[in-house]
Amino acid sequence: MTLCEWISLYNRKNPNDPFQRTEGYAFFFVPDKGFCEVLFRENIAMIGQLAGDARFFKEKVEEAARRLGIREGGTLCIRREILAYIRLFGYRIVRTEQLPDGTKRYYCAHRETGKWGLVSPGFTYDKTGDPVYLITWEI
Repeated sequence: MTLCEWISLYNRKNPNDPFQRTEGYAFFFVPDKGFCEVLFRENIAMIGQLAGDARFFKEKVEEAARRLGIREGGTLCIRREILAYIRLFGYRIVRTEQLPDGTKRYYCAHRETGKWGLVSPGFTYDKTGDPVYLITWEI
């Protein structure tokens, strides 16, 4: 697909927050995989807006982060089915923390590497009440 087609797909899946380039983030586009934005900081590689093959982009970001000596990754997840997202990336939940507002934080371990992951509620969209999760993980 073209970049315009990927952006259109992103906007259909994320009507609460349509695509707009984020200042300071590097932008990567692969026609058969999609696009993503990444902010490389001293201690973390933050994946921003992404459309397409999230596992592909996560792998590529992790490769670059390792070369830079970065050991943590982070992103937002706008998917309602957070448990499916956790499984999709190869993690299992090792502990669930019930938070005072009724939401849950998930402490995870990668099934193959044992590296940690943390999935925390971030905020909800005002219009729909859809949750957004903050995701961090060990690279």
